[in-house]
Amino acid sequence: MPKTKKMPLAVTNPREEIVAQGNDLIRHARFKLTAVEQNIIYFAMSKIKPTSKDFERLTFSVEEFCVVCGIKIEGGTEYRRIKRAVKAVSDKSAWATYADGTEELIRWFDTVKIQPNTGEISILFSQSMKPYLIGLIERAKAGGEGYTQTMLLTHLALRSRYSKRIYEVLKSYLYANGSYEKIYKQTYLEYDLIEFKLLVNAETYDRYPDLRRKVLAVAESEINTVTDIHMSFTPITHGRKITGVAFTFQHKKDIDRLAAHQAAIDALHT
Repeated sequence: MPKTKKMPLAVTNPREEIVAQGNDLIRHARFKLTAVEQNIIYFAMSKIKPTSKDFERLTFSVEEFCVVCGIKIEGGTEYRRIKRAVKAVSDKSAWATYADGTEELIRWFDTVKIQPNTGEISILFSQSMKPYLIGLIERAKAGGEGYTQTMLLTHLALRSRYSKRIYEVLKSYLYANGSYEKIYKQTYLEYDLIEFKLLVNAETYDRYPDLRRKVLAVAESEINTVTDIHMSFTPITHGRKITGVAFTFQHKKDIDRLAAHQAAIDALHT
């Protein structure tokens, strides 16, 4: 059985905390989220301890969230914006569809409490998320689709919600045997065009040129600049009709990864 590395211990810089999530969640769940909503989820995920046996209530302030995400605080504007986004995440549920056809209705948070005097937010993840966020090492050892770990900084540095989604999906295919064993060889992945649009919540783009310009090209630029992987995409055609999209991607070499890490830091200071 392949060896599975332990997840890193907590670090002092909150942007360097690790976001770990099951690949089955990444690859099969269909949530419609804005970039801010995605960041709230990544931020909350980064606070889950690798050794946790169950969800604990997570508490943080709006100010802390804004500072970590590189959001400029202007009066009460950001407080109201983050409050709306947290509510939106809490209100959303989605069907996760698996290879055997099974569908499961899941939602992110069970309860959310906000203290308006201090701007403190308290979140408890939904128990429906437990299989995808808790006990990932043990589940990887037992088989299944494994899990993916990424530094919070990387998720936050990606501005487009499409870039965030495409990155985590591609990244989930760059680990061998369901463990934290990096694959450095080039990897190839194909999607039917309709399936891809559903995966990244881009159904509104009926024309491929619009999808290419506003989703794929933006994701390619952002991912290649601030993340630890390099990707490219090409359309799949059947005759003259574009029927799908293909991705070629791989982990960057150390020197390129370090440059991307610095670019991610710079992105949150602009």
